[in-house]
Order: sequence, then C-alpha cells, then structure tokens
Amino acid sequence: MKTITKIGCALIGWNANLLSECGEASHAKFNKLVTAILIMVMLWGTIGYLLAARYVGIESIPGRMGVAFAFMLAVLGIERVIVLTVGKARFMTALRVVMAVCMALAGSCIFDQMMFKNDIQEAVAAHREEVIQSTIQNRLKLFDNDIARINHSIDSISKYNDVLYKELEARPTTTVTAVSTNTIQGPNGPMKVQNVNKTVVPNPRAAQAKGNEEQLKIYNQQLEQLRLDKKDIDKSTRKEINERPLGFIEELEATIEVISHSVPSLAFYLVVFVILMSIELFVVSIKMGDTKCDYEMIVEHQLSMKQNWLTNVEKDLKR
Repeated sequence: MKTITKIGCALIGWNANLLSECGEASHAKFNKLVTAILIMVMLWGTIGYLLAARYVGIESIPGRMGVAFAFMLAVLGIERVIVLTVGKARFMTALRVVMAVCMALAGSCIFDQMMFKNDIQEAVAAHREEVIQSTIQNRLKLFDNDIARINHSIDSISKYNDVLYKELEARPTTTVTAVSTNTIQGPNGPMKVQNVNKTVVPNPRAAQAKGNEEQLKIYNQQLEQLRLDKKDIDKSTRKEINERPLGFIEELEATIEVISHSVPSLAFYLVVFVILMSIELFVVSIKMGDTKCDYEMIVEHQLSMKQNWLTNVEKDLKR
C-alpha cells in the first residue's frame, strides 16, 4: 500500500511523507482525488484514441496510443493545477467550470458520433446527395456555357469560310507581278533595264480557308469531349464526392441534425453531456466543496509561517 500511495502522491502532486503524518480524513480525500483523476485520465485517453483513429487518420495502434497518452497528460496537468492550489482560488474554479463545459461538449460529441453511427451515416448520405445535386447543376451550367461558346466560334468560322469559298470559286488563282531592275552596258554606257515577270499562283485565301478547317476540327473535338463529359457528369460527381474522407465537421453537422430532429436522441445526448460534465467537475467539487483536511491545513500553515518569516526578515533588514 505504501508503494501505491507514493504512486498516487506522484500522480496528484502531494507529498507522501507529509501525508503519512496526517489523519484518516486526509487519506480519504487523497483517495477521492486519485480516483477522480484516474477516471478523468482514462476517459480522455479513450477520447484521444477514438479521435486519432476516426478523424486524424492514424492507422497504427502505437500512433493512436501516443495521441491518447498526450490527451491523458494534458488532462492530468489541468487537474494537478486544481489539486495543488493552496486555498480557495475562485477565478481558477470558475475557469475550470468553463473548461468542464467545453470538454464535456467535445467528449459527448465524440461518444455520440460513435453511438449514433448508423443514423449519422444516413444523415451524411442525405447531405452528400444534396451536395451532389447542387454540384451537378453548377457543373452543367459550366458545360452549357463552354458548349455555347464553342458553337458560337464554330458558327463564326463556318460563315467566314463560306465567304472565302465563294471568293475562291470566283477567283481560284491570282497573278503575282515581280519587277526586277538590272544594269546592262548600252551603246552610250551603263543603263538600267526593268524586267516584269507575271506568275499565276493559287489564291492565298485557300491557305486561310484550310487553317480555318483545322481550327474547326479542333473545336469539334472539344465539343465532342464536352458532350461526353456532360453525359458522365452524374457518375463522375457522385464518385468524387462519395470518395471524400469523412471529416469531423461534416459528421458533427450530421450529429446535430440527428439530435435536433429526435427527442430521444436529444435526451440521450443531454444525459451523456451531464455525465461527462459531472466527471469533469469531480476534482473541483472534491477540492473546493469538502472541508479542509489536515494535509491542506498543514500546507496552508506552512505557507503562513513562511510568509510571516519573510515579513519579519524584511522588517529586520529595514532597521
């Protein structure tokens, strides 16, 4: 039992030697504090493990245990601050009550999401269906806009090509005139002579029409791809959204929806919340609600004696 007592003292921060000199009331309060803190530590270790497994995405058991251990240390540190407080710290008590409410809300959300798992999955599926339908409508609008834009470009190029083909039909060829100047030796000395060469070539509008036809092919390919994508938009959108990993906020919203639309679910949530908040306030109620035990009276007495000694030393130094 001495070993267990030393471990308990190390856990809550009490002095084992000082506790051994105290009466039964101190040992009873010590046992209550250790029990309350152990309940808190185990509770938040479980919550940390569930949080790591379900939302953080940690697959390995050692990783989840590490997160759980971190939660346990954090809660232990918070409770030790309350336990090791000398006297009545009203502000700290009020702050711990606020923390208890917040921690109870968080803990009850985690547990309720496990309890209402099937109902939450149905709510998530219904919510995702709404998201899918909204996303499909938005994407259809984008597809329609792109298709209309490409059709407009195709119509414009086709009309312009019609004009070009009519011009080519009337003038399939054109004459290119090339003028060159040469210097030759004349009877009176050097003289310049101009040579004019006329060449019949295909109308350059034909190349322009051919380039437009290539662009029309590209536009038609894009148009066909858009129509295929539009045809499969329902399937692709559902696959994309349904394959998204389930997030904490999404599941929390589904939990709120389930609770708000069901009286039994709301009652169960409130029961879990009250239980967790009561557990959160165990240490505060034990520390602040009970009468002082002789261990606390000794600690406060030592503090008072130290303060008086320091005051006397300060007075002696001023003389």
